[in-house]
Amino acid sequence: MFAFMDSINRPPLEDNQKSYMPIRETSLITNIESHLALPEFASDVNKALEVEGFNYCKYNDQANKLNENLTSVLMRLATAKDNLKLVAKFREGKEYTSLVQISLDLFKRVSLPTVNKVILQVGTGLQMEFGLEEAEEFIRKEITSLVKEQLKHEHDIDFLQDQVNAAEMNLFTLYNHGFEMEMGVNLAECFSYTSSFSP
Repeated sequence: MFAFMDSINRPPLEDNQKSYMPIRETSLITNIESHLALPEFASDVNKALEVEGFNYCKYNDQANKLNENLTSVLMRLATAKDNLKLVAKFREGKEYTSLVQISLDLFKRVSLPTVNKVILQVGTGLQMEFGLEEAEEFIRKEITSLVKEQLKHEHDIDFLQDQVNAAEMNLFTLYNHGFEMEMGVNLAECFSYTSSFSP
């Protein structure tokens, strides 16, 4: 019933885009002196830390939004799959038996006669009546759209995680450089010296 979902692919990104949601790409700082020499920093490591920290916080906000959106899509997808199963049952042309909740912790078994039409929600506050064949086609299209949304969100979450990792590395690099400048020591030499005595 759901085999068609395996052939659904993630929509292609537009040229020069690496994500569907606008996500600023972060590059690893490979040369700290060149980075701090940029006009916006004026060789001030605190300014560089402030900018990198702002980007890091923004990534966290975007991650929360993406996770909320993905959860919403997955819930809607589960509902659509349940609806498709139900329509398939109705298309068998047999009496349908189900449990209906009539109060808290109280269910009653009911039997439905042969169903020829169903009402589906097609938008916010908008419902339409469909024949069973039309309903199945509509739900399949809805599932296809939701799976594409799921794949887009998952791609963006992976891309965003890469940016978070890069921002964390940059913050670490900048903090170390600031410490070295303040204390007049070279941490890389300290670590190298320490490691030479490790067992």
